[in-house]
Amino acid sequence: MTSASNAATFRDPAGSLHLEADRAVRVIHPASRRNVLEFIRSPFYLRLVNRGDAVATDVDDSPSGLRLLHPRIEFPSYPWEWTPSQLLAAAELTLRLQHEAINAGWSLKDATPLNLLFDGPRPVLVDILSFEPLDPTSTLWLAYAQYIRTFLIPLVLRRLLGWPISHTIFSRDGQAPVDIYPLLTWGQRLSRDVFFPITLPALLDRFSRSNARAAHAATHNTNPEFVCNLLHQRLDALARRTRRAAARASARMPQAWAAYPDTAGHYSSVDLEQKREWLRQTLVELRPDRVLDVGANTGDYSLIAAASGASVVALERDPLTAERLYRRTLQLNLPIQILRADIARPTPATGWENTETESLLDRLDARFDLVLLLAVVHHLLLIEQVPLTRILQLCHRLTRSHLVLEWVPTSDPMYQQLLRGRDELYGLINEEDLLQAAHGLFRPLRRAQLPNGRVLLLLQRI
Repeated sequence: MTSASNAATFRDPAGSLHLEADRAVRVIHPASRRNVLEFIRSPFYLRLVNRGDAVATDVDDSPSGLRLLHPRIEFPSYPWEWTPSQLLAAAELTLRLQHEAINAGWSLKDATPLNLLFDGPRPVLVDILSFEPLDPTSTLWLAYAQYIRTFLIPLVLRRLLGWPISHTIFSRDGQAPVDIYPLLTWGQRLSRDVFFPITLPALLDRFSRSNARAAHAATHNTNPEFVCNLLHQRLDALARRTRRAAARASARMPQAWAAYPDTAGHYSSVDLEQKREWLRQTLVELRPDRVLDVGANTGDYSLIAAASGASVVALERDPLTAERLYRRTLQLNLPIQILRADIARPTPATGWENTETESLLDRLDARFDLVLLLAVVHHLLLIEQVPLTRILQLCHRLTRSHLVLEWVPTSDPMYQQLLRGRDELYGLINEEDLLQAAHGLFRPLRRAQLPNGRVLLLLQRI
Protein backbone atom coordinates (compact mmCIF):
# COMPACT_ATOMS: atom_id res chain seq x y z
CA MET A 1 0.00 0.00 0.00
CA THR A 2 1.33 3.41 -0.95
CA SER A 3 1.11 6.02 1.80
CA ALA A 4 -0.49 9.40 1.31
CA SER A 5 2.82 11.13 1.95
CA ASN A 6 4.45 9.84 -1.21
CA ALA A 7 1.50 8.96 -3.43
CA ALA A 8 1.26 10.89 -6.69
CA THR A 9 -2.01 12.62 -7.45
CA PHE A 10 -3.84 11.41 -10.54
CA ARG A 11 -7.01 13.51 -10.90
CA ASP A 12 -5.57 16.63 -12.58
CA PRO A 13 -5.19 16.19 -16.36
CA ALA A 14 -2.48 18.89 -16.42
CA GLY A 15 0.00 17.13 -14.12
CA SER A 16 0.64 14.99 -11.07
CA LEU A 17 1.99 15.87 -7.63
CA HIS A 18 4.06 13.97 -5.12
CA LEU A 19 5.53 15.08 -1.82
CA GLU A 20 9.14 14.90 -0.72
CA ALA A 21 10.64 15.74 2.66
CA ASP A 22 11.01 19.48 2.06
CA ARG A 23 9.17 20.17 -1.19
CA ALA A 24 6.21 19.31 -3.37
CA VAL A 25 7.03 18.24 -6.94
CA ARG A 26 4.60 18.64 -9.85
CA VAL A 27 5.28 16.75 -13.05
CA ILE A 28 3.57 18.58 -15.92
CA HIS A 29 2.00 16.61 -18.72
CA PRO A 30 3.31 17.62 -22.18
CA ALA A 31 -0.05 18.89 -23.43
CA SER A 32 -0.19 21.45 -20.60
CA ARG A 33 3.44 22.57 -20.78
CA ARG A 34 2.86 25.79 -22.73
CA ASN A 35 0.00 27.13 -20.59
CA VAL A 36 1.78 26.26 -17.34
CA LEU A 37 5.01 28.02 -18.33
CA GLU A 38 3.09 31.06 -19.55
CA PHE A 39 1.22 31.29 -16.26
CA ILE A 40 4.17 30.92 -13.87
CA ARG A 41 6.08 33.57 -15.85
CA SER A 42 3.17 36.00 -15.81
CA PRO A 43 3.21 39.22 -13.72
CA PHE A 44 -0.11 38.09 -12.24
CA TYR A 45 1.35 34.93 -10.70
CA LEU A 46 4.42 36.79 -9.44
CA ARG A 47 2.14 39.24 -7.62
CA LEU A 48 0.32 36.37 -5.94
CA VAL A 49 3.59 34.84 -4.75
CA ASN A 50 4.96 38.16 -3.48
CA ARG A 51 1.79 38.71 -1.45
CA GLY A 52 1.88 35.19 -0.04
CA ASP A 53 -1.44 34.27 -1.67
CA ALA A 54 0.05 31.50 -3.83
CA VAL A 55 2.85 29.01 -3.32
CA ALA A 56 6.21 29.85 -4.91
CA THR A 57 7.67 27.78 -7.75
CA ASP A 58 11.11 26.80 -9.01
CA VAL A 59 11.17 25.44 -12.56
CA ASP A 60 13.07 22.30 -13.48
CA ASP A 61 12.81 22.15 -17.28
CA SER A 62 14.91 19.24 -18.50
CA PRO A 63 14.80 16.91 -21.54
CA SER A 64 12.96 14.39 -19.36
CA GLY A 65 10.08 16.81 -18.80
CA LEU A 66 8.87 19.89 -16.96
CA ARG A 67 8.75 19.83 -13.17
CA LEU A 68 7.59 22.52 -10.78
CA LEU A 69 9.20 22.53 -7.33
CA HIS A 70 7.23 24.11 -4.49
CA PRO A 71 8.25 24.61 -0.85
CA ARG A 72 6.06 22.56 1.47
CA ILE A 73 3.60 24.28 3.77
CA GLU A 74 4.84 23.51 7.28
CA PHE A 75 1.72 21.69 8.41
CA PRO A 76 -1.04 20.68 5.96
CA SER A 77 -4.67 20.69 7.02
CA TYR A 78 -7.87 19.81 5.20
CA PRO A 79 -11.27 21.57 4.95
CA TRP A 80 -12.93 19.07 7.30
CA GLU A 81 -10.52 20.25 10.01
CA TRP A 82 -11.32 23.95 9.53
CA THR A 83 -13.62 26.30 11.39
CA PRO A 84 -16.30 28.31 9.53
CA SER A 85 -14.07 31.40 9.55
CA GLN A 86 -11.21 29.40 8.05
CA LEU A 87 -13.50 28.15 5.29
CA LEU A 88 -14.66 31.75 4.76
CA ALA A 89 -11.04 32.97 4.54
CA ALA A 90 -10.28 30.30 1.92
CA ALA A 91 -13.47 31.19 0.02
CA GLU A 92 -12.67 34.89 0.00
CA LEU A 93 -9.15 34.23 -1.26
CA THR A 94 -10.55 32.04 -4.04
CA LEU A 95 -12.96 34.78 -5.18
CA ARG A 96 -10.30 37.47 -4.91
CA LEU A 97 -7.91 35.43 -7.04
CA GLN A 98 -10.63 34.89 -9.65
CA HIS A 99 -11.36 38.63 -9.74
CA GLU A 100 -7.70 39.40 -10.38
CA ALA A 101 -7.30 36.51 -12.79
CA ILE A 102 -10.09 37.84 -15.03
CA ASN A 103 -8.35 41.21 -15.31
CA ALA A 104 -5.09 39.47 -16.16
CA GLY A 105 -6.59 37.17 -18.80
CA TRP A 106 -6.75 34.02 -16.66
CA SER A 107 -9.43 32.02 -14.88
CA LEU A 108 -9.67 29.36 -12.19
CA LYS A 109 -10.90 26.16 -13.81
CA ASP A 110 -11.76 24.71 -10.40
CA ALA A 111 -12.61 26.25 -7.05
CA THR A 112 -12.38 23.83 -4.15
CA PRO A 113 -10.94 24.33 -0.66
CA LEU A 114 -8.72 21.32 -1.35
CA ASN A 115 -6.62 23.63 -3.55
CA LEU A 116 -5.62 25.67 -0.50
CA LEU A 117 -3.62 25.10 2.66
CA PHE A 118 -3.22 27.27 5.73
CA ASP A 119 0.16 28.78 6.54
CA GLY A 120 -0.49 29.79 10.13
CA PRO A 121 -3.78 31.73 10.04
CA ARG A 122 -3.59 32.58 6.31
CA PRO A 123 -4.85 30.46 3.40
CA VAL A 124 -2.47 29.92 0.48
CA LEU A 125 -3.31 28.60 -2.98
CA VAL A 126 -1.08 25.59 -3.62
CA ASP A 127 -2.60 24.21 -6.84
CA ILE A 128 -1.37 26.65 -9.47
CA LEU A 129 -2.46 24.26 -12.23
CA SER A 130 -5.98 25.51 -11.47
CA PHE A 131 -5.41 28.51 -13.72
CA GLU A 132 -6.12 28.46 -17.44
CA PRO A 133 -6.39 31.18 -20.12
CA LEU A 134 -9.64 33.14 -19.93
CA ASP A 135 -12.19 32.66 -22.70
CA PRO A 136 -13.08 36.32 -23.44
CA THR A 137 -16.47 35.36 -24.93
CA SER A 138 -17.76 33.18 -22.07
CA THR A 139 -19.97 34.68 -19.36
CA LEU A 140 -19.71 31.42 -17.41
CA TRP A 141 -17.10 30.81 -14.72
CA LEU A 142 -16.36 27.14 -15.14
CA ALA A 143 -15.80 26.64 -11.41
CA TYR A 144 -18.93 28.53 -10.34
CA ALA A 145 -21.01 25.49 -9.39
CA GLN A 146 -18.07 23.79 -7.69
CA TYR A 147 -17.50 26.88 -5.55
CA ILE A 148 -21.13 26.75 -4.42
CA ARG A 149 -20.92 23.02 -3.62
CA THR A 150 -17.64 23.17 -1.72
CA PHE A 151 -17.68 26.60 -0.07
CA LEU A 152 -21.15 28.15 0.08
CA ILE A 153 -23.39 25.13 0.73
CA PRO A 154 -21.30 23.78 3.68
CA LEU A 155 -21.58 27.19 5.37
CA VAL A 156 -25.34 27.33 4.71
CA LEU A 157 -25.81 23.80 6.06
CA ARG A 158 -23.72 24.64 9.11
CA ARG A 159 -26.19 27.35 10.06
CA LEU A 160 -29.42 25.81 8.77
CA LEU A 161 -29.10 22.17 9.84
CA GLY A 162 -26.22 22.34 12.29
CA TRP A 163 -23.99 20.23 10.05
CA PRO A 164 -20.36 20.68 11.13
CA ILE A 165 -17.76 21.65 8.55
CA SER A 166 -16.15 18.28 9.32
CA HIS A 167 -18.95 16.65 7.30
CA THR A 168 -17.14 17.78 4.13
CA ILE A 169 -14.84 14.79 4.61
CA PHE A 170 -17.62 12.69 3.04
CA SER A 171 -17.92 14.73 -0.17
CA ARG A 172 -14.73 15.42 -2.10
CA ASP A 173 -16.50 17.69 -4.60
CA GLY A 174 -19.04 19.18 -2.25
CA GLN A 175 -22.75 18.79 -1.65
CA ALA A 176 -24.96 18.66 -4.77
CA PRO A 177 -28.09 20.86 -4.46
CA VAL A 178 -30.30 18.01 -5.76
CA ASP A 179 -29.15 15.86 -2.84
CA ILE A 180 -29.72 18.55 -0.19
CA TYR A 181 -33.05 19.85 -1.52
CA PRO A 182 -35.21 16.91 -0.27
CA LEU A 183 -33.86 17.36 3.27
CA LEU A 184 -35.24 20.89 3.61
CA THR A 185 -38.68 22.23 4.50
CA TRP A 186 -40.44 24.57 2.07
CA GLY A 187 -39.76 27.44 4.43
CA GLN A 188 -36.04 26.67 4.28
CA ARG A 189 -36.10 26.12 0.51
CA LEU A 190 -37.61 29.55 -0.10
CA SER A 191 -35.40 31.48 2.32
CA ARG A 192 -33.03 33.91 0.63
CA ASP A 193 -29.92 32.13 1.88
CA VAL A 194 -31.04 28.76 0.51
CA PHE A 195 -33.04 29.57 -2.63
CA PHE A 196 -30.03 30.63 -4.72
CA PRO A 197 -27.43 27.94 -3.87
CA ILE A 198 -29.76 24.94 -3.38
CA THR A 199 -33.41 25.37 -4.43
CA LEU A 200 -32.96 27.06 -7.80
CA PRO A 201 -30.19 24.70 -9.05
CA ALA A 202 -32.20 21.68 -7.90
CA LEU A 203 -35.33 22.85 -9.74
CA LEU A 204 -33.40 23.71 -12.89
CA ASP A 205 -31.33 20.53 -12.94
CA ARG A 206 -33.72 18.59 -15.22
CA PHE A 207 -34.30 21.60 -17.49
CA SER A 208 -30.60 22.36 -17.95
CA ARG A 209 -29.80 18.75 -18.85
CA SER A 210 -32.52 18.64 -21.51
CA ASN A 211 -31.59 22.04 -22.95
CA ALA A 212 -27.79 21.87 -22.79
CA ARG A 213 -27.24 23.31 -26.30
CA ALA A 214 -29.43 26.37 -25.68
CA ALA A 215 -27.83 26.94 -22.29
CA HIS A 216 -24.35 26.87 -23.84
CA ALA A 217 -25.32 29.50 -26.42
CA ALA A 218 -26.74 31.76 -23.70
CA THR A 219 -23.38 31.86 -21.87
CA HIS A 220 -21.39 33.44 -24.75
CA ASN A 221 -21.07 37.08 -25.79
CA THR A 222 -18.73 38.73 -28.28
CA ASN A 223 -18.22 41.88 -26.17
CA PRO A 224 -15.20 41.23 -23.87
CA GLU A 225 -15.92 44.26 -21.65
CA PHE A 226 -19.49 43.08 -21.06
CA VAL A 227 -18.22 39.57 -20.29
CA CYS A 228 -15.69 40.80 -17.69
CA ASN A 229 -18.19 43.10 -15.99
CA LEU A 230 -20.76 40.33 -15.74
CA LEU A 231 -18.22 37.89 -14.29
CA HIS A 232 -17.12 40.44 -11.68
CA GLN A 233 -20.74 41.12 -10.70
CA ARG A 234 -21.41 37.43 -10.21
CA LEU A 235 -18.29 37.05 -8.08
CA ASP A 236 -19.34 40.01 -5.93
CA ALA A 237 -22.76 38.41 -5.42
CA LEU A 238 -21.11 35.12 -4.42
CA ALA A 239 -18.89 36.95 -1.93
CA ARG A 240 -21.90 38.62 -0.29
CA ARG A 241 -23.78 35.34 0.02
CA THR A 242 -20.72 33.58 1.42
CA ARG A 243 -20.07 36.24 4.05
CA ARG A 244 -23.72 36.20 5.08
CA ALA A 245 -23.70 32.42 5.51
CA ALA A 246 -20.44 32.47 7.48
CA ALA A 247 -21.55 35.34 9.71
CA ARG A 248 -24.45 33.21 10.92
CA ALA A 249 -22.55 29.94 10.93
CA SER A 250 -21.86 29.94 14.67
CA ALA A 251 -25.50 30.35 15.66
CA ARG A 252 -26.12 26.61 16.20
CA MET A 253 -22.67 25.66 17.42
CA PRO A 254 -22.55 23.79 20.73
CA GLN A 255 -20.73 25.83 23.38
CA ALA A 256 -19.41 23.13 25.69
CA TRP A 257 -15.97 24.60 26.35
CA ALA A 258 -16.00 28.06 24.78
CA ALA A 259 -16.56 29.81 28.11
CA TYR A 260 -14.36 27.39 30.07
CA PRO A 261 -11.59 29.86 31.04
CA ASP A 262 -14.20 32.31 32.36
CA THR A 263 -16.12 29.72 34.41
CA ALA A 264 -13.34 27.41 35.62
CA GLY A 265 -13.67 28.00 39.35
CA HIS A 266 -10.89 25.51 40.14
CA TYR A 267 -8.37 28.05 38.74
CA SER A 268 -7.68 31.25 40.65
CA SER A 269 -5.87 34.19 39.05
CA VAL A 270 -2.78 33.15 41.01
CA ASP A 271 -3.00 29.58 39.64
CA LEU A 272 -3.31 30.84 36.07
CA GLU A 273 -0.46 33.33 36.32
CA GLN A 274 1.87 30.76 37.92
CA LYS A 275 1.01 28.27 35.18
CA ARG A 276 1.65 30.83 32.44
CA GLU A 277 4.92 32.00 33.96
CA TRP A 278 6.17 28.42 34.40
CA LEU A 279 5.43 27.73 30.74
CA ARG A 280 7.14 30.95 29.63
CA GLN A 281 10.30 29.98 31.52
CA THR A 282 10.19 26.48 30.06
CA LEU A 283 9.89 27.86 26.53
CA VAL A 284 12.80 30.24 27.12
CA GLU A 285 14.90 27.31 28.28
CA LEU A 286 13.95 24.85 25.54
CA ARG A 287 13.53 27.29 22.61
CA PRO A 288 11.43 24.85 20.55
CA ASP A 289 10.91 25.55 16.85
CA ARG A 290 7.63 23.62 16.63
CA VAL A 291 5.03 23.18 19.35
CA LEU A 292 1.88 21.05 19.40
CA ASP A 293 -0.86 22.22 21.78
CA VAL A 294 -3.31 19.35 22.33
CA GLY A 295 -6.69 20.55 23.59
CA ALA A 296 -5.77 24.19 23.07
CA ASN A 297 -9.11 25.59 24.26
CA THR A 298 -9.05 29.37 23.78
CA GLY A 299 -5.35 29.21 23.00
CA ASP A 300 -3.69 31.10 25.86
CA TYR A 301 -0.76 28.67 25.89
CA SER A 302 -0.54 28.47 22.11
CA LEU A 303 -0.20 32.25 22.12
CA ILE A 304 2.58 32.09 24.72
CA ALA A 305 4.41 29.49 22.63
CA ALA A 306 4.03 31.56 19.45
CA ALA A 307 5.26 34.68 21.28
CA SER A 308 8.39 32.73 22.23
CA GLY A 309 9.21 32.27 18.54
CA ALA A 310 7.75 28.81 17.93
CA SER A 311 5.37 27.84 15.16
CA VAL A 312 2.36 26.18 16.74
CA VAL A 313 -0.24 23.61 15.74
CA ALA A 314 -3.25 23.90 18.05
CA LEU A 315 -5.80 21.08 18.24
CA GLU A 316 -9.24 21.88 19.65
CA ARG A 317 -12.22 19.57 19.35
CA ASP A 318 -14.96 22.01 20.43
CA PRO A 319 -16.15 23.81 17.26
CA LEU A 320 -17.05 27.17 18.78
CA THR A 321 -13.87 27.32 20.83
CA ALA A 322 -11.77 26.49 17.77
CA GLU A 323 -13.64 29.18 15.82
CA ARG A 324 -12.90 31.81 18.43
CA LEU A 325 -9.27 30.75 18.63
CA TYR A 326 -8.86 31.07 14.86
CA ARG A 327 -10.34 34.56 14.86
CA ARG A 328 -7.99 35.49 17.67
CA THR A 329 -4.87 34.23 15.90
CA LEU A 330 -5.96 35.86 12.65
CA GLN A 331 -6.33 39.21 14.38
CA LEU A 332 -2.90 38.86 16.02
CA ASN A 333 -1.32 37.33 12.87
CA LEU A 334 0.59 34.74 14.86
CA PRO A 335 2.17 31.53 13.43
CA ILE A 336 -0.53 29.27 14.86
CA GLN A 337 -2.27 26.63 12.75
CA ILE A 338 -5.74 25.87 14.14
CA LEU A 339 -7.22 22.43 13.60
CA ARG A 340 -10.73 21.51 14.65
CA ALA A 341 -9.66 18.00 15.64
CA ASP A 342 -9.84 15.50 18.47
CA ILE A 343 -6.67 13.63 19.39
CA ALA A 344 -8.82 10.77 20.73
CA ARG A 345 -10.62 10.44 17.37
CA PRO A 346 -8.04 11.68 14.87
CA THR A 347 -8.93 12.51 11.29
CA PRO A 348 -8.45 9.43 9.07
CA ALA A 349 -6.70 9.22 5.73
CA THR A 350 -9.15 9.65 2.86
CA GLY A 351 -9.51 9.35 -0.90
CA TRP A 352 -8.69 6.60 -3.31
CA GLU A 353 -7.14 3.69 -1.39
CA ASN A 354 -6.81 6.10 1.57
CA THR A 355 -3.79 7.72 -0.12
CA GLU A 356 -5.02 11.15 -1.24
CA THR A 357 -4.98 12.82 2.16
CA GLU A 358 -2.91 11.87 5.20
CA SER A 359 -4.36 10.95 8.56
CA LEU A 360 -3.91 13.47 11.35
CA LEU A 361 -1.55 11.20 13.30
CA ASP A 362 0.67 10.66 10.27
CA ARG A 363 0.94 14.42 9.83
CA LEU A 364 1.68 14.95 13.54
CA ASP A 365 4.12 12.06 13.83
CA ALA A 366 7.46 13.19 15.35
CA ARG A 367 7.16 16.72 13.97
CA PHE A 368 7.32 18.68 17.23
CA ASP A 369 10.07 19.72 19.60
CA LEU A 370 7.55 20.22 22.37
CA VAL A 371 4.05 18.83 22.98
CA LEU A 372 1.72 20.57 25.43
CA LEU A 373 -0.83 18.34 27.19
CA LEU A 374 -2.29 20.83 29.65
CA ALA A 375 -5.36 19.65 31.59
CA VAL A 376 -6.03 16.96 28.98
CA VAL A 377 -4.90 13.68 30.52
CA HIS A 378 -7.89 13.38 32.87
CA HIS A 379 -10.26 13.93 29.92
CA LEU A 380 -8.59 11.16 27.93
CA LEU A 381 -8.56 8.92 30.98
CA LEU A 382 -12.11 9.49 32.24
CA ILE A 383 -14.11 10.38 29.13
CA GLU A 384 -12.28 8.34 26.48
CA GLN A 385 -11.15 5.61 28.91
CA VAL A 386 -7.65 5.54 27.44
CA PRO A 387 -5.09 4.03 29.85
CA LEU A 388 -2.21 6.20 31.02
CA THR A 389 0.31 3.97 29.26
CA ARG A 390 -1.38 4.50 25.89
CA ILE A 391 -1.58 8.25 26.43
CA LEU A 392 2.14 8.44 27.14
CA GLN A 393 2.94 6.20 24.18
CA LEU A 394 1.08 8.58 21.88
CA CYS A 395 2.95 11.55 23.33
CA HIS A 396 6.22 9.70 22.76
CA ARG A 397 5.20 9.30 19.12
CA LEU A 398 4.33 12.96 18.65
CA THR A 399 7.27 14.73 20.28
CA ARG A 400 10.89 14.64 19.16
CA SER A 401 12.19 16.06 22.41
CA HIS A 402 10.00 17.30 25.27
CA LEU A 403 6.54 16.99 26.77
CA VAL A 404 4.80 19.41 29.13
CA LEU A 405 2.00 17.70 30.98
CA GLU A 406 -0.49 18.95 33.56
CA TRP A 407 -1.55 16.32 36.07
CA VAL A 408 -4.98 16.81 37.63
CA PRO A 409 -5.26 14.96 40.97
CA THR A 410 -8.34 12.95 41.90
CA SER A 411 -9.32 15.57 44.50
CA ASP A 412 -9.68 18.25 41.81
CA PRO A 413 -13.31 19.44 41.25
CA MET A 414 -13.11 18.79 37.52
CA TYR A 415 -11.73 15.28 38.07
CA GLN A 416 -14.56 14.54 40.49
CA GLN A 417 -17.13 15.90 38.03
CA LEU A 418 -15.85 13.59 35.27
CA LEU A 419 -15.38 10.62 37.60
CA ARG A 420 -19.17 10.09 37.85
CA GLY A 421 -19.02 7.47 40.61
CA ARG A 422 -16.39 5.25 39.00
CA ASP A 423 -14.15 5.48 42.06
CA GLU A 424 -13.20 1.82 41.92
CA LEU A 425 -11.73 2.24 38.43
CA TYR A 426 -10.22 5.72 38.51
CA GLY A 427 -10.60 7.10 42.04
CA LEU A 428 -7.17 6.01 43.31
CA ILE A 429 -4.99 6.91 40.30
CA ASN A 430 -2.19 9.26 41.30
CA GLU A 431 0.89 11.04 40.01
CA GLU A 432 3.08 8.00 40.69
CA ASP A 433 0.92 5.98 38.31
CA LEU A 434 1.52 8.63 35.66
CA LEU A 435 5.29 8.52 36.15
CA GLN A 436 5.22 4.74 36.05
CA ALA A 437 3.39 4.91 32.71
CA ALA A 438 6.09 7.29 31.44
CA HIS A 439 8.92 4.99 32.51
CA GLY A 440 11.07 3.95 29.56
CA LEU A 441 9.48 6.64 27.38
CA PHE A 442 10.22 9.91 29.19
CA ARG A 443 12.59 11.18 31.88
CA PRO A 444 11.15 13.71 34.39
CA LEU A 445 13.09 17.00 34.41
CA ARG A 446 11.02 19.45 36.42
CA ARG A 447 7.91 19.60 38.56
CA ALA A 448 5.82 22.49 39.85
CA GLN A 449 2.67 22.29 41.96
CA LEU A 450 0.08 25.04 41.64
CA PRO A 451 -1.84 26.33 44.68
CA ASN A 452 -4.96 24.45 43.47
CA GLY A 453 -3.07 21.13 43.66
CA ARG A 454 -2.54 20.60 39.96
CA VAL A 455 0.98 19.63 38.90
CA LEU A 456 3.03 20.78 35.92
CA LEU A 457 5.64 18.33 34.64
CA LEU A 458 8.42 18.77 32.10
CA LEU A 459 9.46 15.42 30.62
CA GLN A 460 12.21 14.60 28.15
CA ARG A 461 11.76 11.92 25.51
CA ILE A 462 14.06 8.91 25.86
